[in-house]
Amino acid sequence: MKKLTYIYILLGVAFFSACEDEAEKVTISSNPVAPALTSPGADGMEFVKADAATTIDYAWNEADFGFAASVTYNVEIALTSTFEGSASIVSSEELTGSAVVADVNAVLLSWELPINESATISSRVVATISDSVDPIYSEVSTFTVTPYETLIDYPLLYLPGAYQGWAPDADDAANLYSYNFNSVYEGIVYFDAAGEFKITDGPSWDVNYGGSAGTLEAGGANLSVAAAGAYIITADLGALTYSITATDHWAIIGDATPNGWSDPDTDMTYNGQRQMWEITTDLTAGELKFRANDGWDLNLGDNDADGSLEGGGANIAVTAGNYTIRLDVTNSTYQLIAN
Repeated sequence: MKKLTYIYILLGVAFFSACEDEAEKVTISSNPVAPALTSPGADGMEFVKADAATTIDYAWNEADFGFAASVTYNVEIALTSTFEGSASIVSSEELTGSAVVADVNAVLLSWELPINESATISSRVVATISDSVDPIYSEVSTFTVTPYETLIDYPLLYLPGAYQGWAPDADDAANLYSYNFNSVYEGIVYFDAAGEFKITDGPSWDVNYGGSAGTLEAGGANLSVAAAGAYIITADLGALTYSITATDHWAIIGDATPNGWSDPDTDMTYNGQRQMWEITTDLTAGELKFRANDGWDLNLGDNDADGSLEGGGANIAVTAGNYTIRLDVTNSTYQLIAN
């Protein structure tokens, strides 16, 4: 029995020594050669275009860790050269890779860069071979980008009801959106009178929800609002719960608007995808303000003509024309877009 034990020990020592010898053959260079971005190669190149389906093609030189290895390359972009909050837009084991313009634009919008305004970002290539070996980085390049406006395709539900003829497939059926791409949907809906509605998971009655006392039920009783007005409606299809909460309804008023300074206001509609109130209308030369609930208790103007709103602020001067007007109540900003 002892002889067998000795044999096992000797075999183990021999195997360990062989593995150790193999490991010694792999030596990581103390001065690895970093990849170098070769395309796009011009600083100041504007590579975000309004054609969302096109690609931005990248190329780089090979990294050298000092031994033969499978290398993964990632192209990162960031607002600063320190690459805090960076985003990876390309991953490849080759020396080329492409990023879809729409994907890059989505990153720029997530950084809250201004629409249609040029900005400078940093870009680099990162080479990695494993979690146990430090990555190596190319030199940083800078590029000019111009984000364009786009709407995110959030998952959505439909709200057919008495306010629009009980037609889930009609354009005037309001929507709830899942802004976090989960089971929770929300939106702001204006009802011009008290009435009933239901929630459907598409532009049909195939799957619909009603309920009572905050609980949703497939095919359940109609939901309702007790009076005209704007309401925040939330539906959680995972927990099968809902809430309906009255909120402010916004409009424009002023001698530049269709009804002047007199009632009624010119009502705006809540755009759930943009999460803004908006309207497209003809304006005459003059002034306007935003106000809620057809009264002056809550009104917004612009003291500095800078696109930022102040409660009770100054009237907003406009020239005559057709405009799309957007109001972001959460961030106290607005847009007057000439059409």
